[in-house]
Amino acid sequence: MSNKFVLVPVELLKNLKELAGGTEYENEVKKVLDSREAIENHDITKLPKSAVVKRVIDGDTVELFNGTVLRYVGITAPEDGESFAEEATKLNQSLVEGKEVKLEYDNYTSDKFGRILAYAMVDGKNVSVELVSKGLAELVIYQKRKPFIYQSQLLEAQEQAKKQKLGIWKNS
Repeated sequence: MSNKFVLVPVELLKNLKELAGGTEYENEVKKVLDSREAIENHDITKLPKSAVVKRVIDGDTVELFNGTVLRYVGITAPEDGESFAEEATKLNQSLVEGKEVKLEYDNYTSDKFGRILAYAMVDGKNVSVELVSKGLAELVIYQKRKPFIYQSQLLEAQEQAKKQKLGIWKNS
């Protein structure tokens, strides 16, 4: 079965939001629109606090059941075609796919692609730390920006993965 996407103008969706009231579908549309508005207005109070992961896109990105795309904040995993991309995606799937995740936001709540940026927590574990500790993602530190909430844990996990030559650090 192939996924089909329909691009709908944001203004039309905002107008439809006024009509959304009671059905499950309408409530899901409202959640997506609230997330879009929260991203546009930098309003963290309207971003979801938890969600079910519909599918894993890659090692550091997932789609939530409400249609919102979540990118894990503070890390980057190998992209398609790069070494360990498949392993990163598979680990991410085993950690979150089909599961409810708690979302914790940091200094930045969205990116230029309209994805929300957050830490996904599942079964008491920070998914970003899990990926980094296995050498399947690396910490991204931006100069002249406030440190990430979990920066020290991510850095420690990365140093351990490097020492053990795991995943992307295999040949370093």
